[in-house]
Amino acid sequence: MATFGILVGGGPAPGINGVIGSAAILARRQGARVLGIPSGFQGLMAGDTKNVRELHIGEVSRIHLLGGSVLQTSRANPTQRPEDLGRVVRSLEALDIDHLITIGGDGTCHSARRVSERARGRIRVAHVPKTIDNDLPLPPGIPTFGFETARAEASRILSHLMEDARTTARWYVVVMQGRSAGHLALGAANA
Repeated sequence: MATFGILVGGGPAPGINGVIGSAAILARRQGARVLGIPSGFQGLMAGDTKNVRELHIGEVSRIHLLGGSVLQTSRANPTQRPEDLGRVVRSLEALDIDHLITIGGDGTCHSARRVSERARGRIRVAHVPKTIDNDLPLPPGIPTFGFETARAEASRILSHLMEDARTTARWYVVVMQGRSAGHLALGAANA
């Protein structure tokens, strides 16, 4: 029987629980065992698997209605030290995980790739892109779900701010996050 592990890295974004629930339900219906790994790579980096729990269909079938992440998240990065990466792979193997689903941004994506390389085919890894920066190399016109939510909310706020500026005859300077990517600022301004 295949065993899937699911973990979330990076910041929170609406839609995470939908991914967790959908992936878990599909895998369970195909006869697989599904394990939820709390707090991203954090526990695995320490070799700690005591909080990993099995996910059942009844438990995850309605989590898409909840905000945040039922598995929590962290920014723990196992690629900074080789021994951390080794512990992650050993922890996954100790749990009999042969399929890993990661949900996160560019840092989590990079970590997932390195886990796959280190496992040398013993663990198949799939990454679900989630970042409000929209800075992952995806096909043209395909945004991440964190970006779409942030862009829509920023556009809504900006439309109100523009009305305030018109009403008061003032200018406003808006600063948006995005690190070295300007996709969010551009997307919000163009909406």
